[in-house]
Amino acid sequence: MSQPRVPITHARVQAAAVRVRDTFVEKKYGVPARQRYRQAVSTPLRDLLGGRTDPKGGWVPFELFVEAIVVADRLFGKSDLELAREMGRFAAGHNVGVWKGLFMRHVTPVRVMSIASGLWSHHYEGGRIATRATGPTNMMFSLIDFPEPHRAHCMSIEGWIQGTLELGPRKSVVVKEVACRTSGAGLCDFQISWEG
Repeated sequence: MSQPRVPITHARVQAAAVRVRDTFVEKKYGVPARQRYRQAVSTPLRDLLGGRTDPKGGWVPFELFVEAIVVADRLFGKSDLELAREMGRFAAGHNVGVWKGLFMRHVTPVRVMSIASGLWSHHYEGGRIATRATGPTNMMFSLIDFPEPHRAHCMSIEGWIQGTLELGPRKSVVVKEVACRTSGAGLCDFQISWEG
């Protein structure tokens, strides 16, 4: 007899998703800026970014992901979390590799996001993604039941979607958040459109 599934109340994320924010700071602002950034974060995040911790299975608390974005935005952005989008877009293209680049050229955006929904649990513990085409060059992307919704995460996801689709031949990719749990909606919904 199978045990009932216990809902996840605290999200976890792969450490690589946090560390790529540190790489973004270095690539965009330089090594001295990264040093200043590491000094501004909490000790657990500093240890993770500096490689002094080896998380079991690569999983770390989701709050370290949020902190990595919020601190970077406070130091280098306008404290409005807009930098989260840019960080998400950067993360999409970081270490892409030649095979992924070739793959992206030949797969439709709807298929790419469908594949991403299947891989969600490899990067996040908690929540799921649902996608659906709404026309030949547009679709919806929904983040459902994520246990710790946060604006920094939603804006990062928005940037990641755009950056991922821009890896292929699509032109004029537009990603617009149309609903968010942090604003009282039941889920986080993104409307995606493109040309070509």
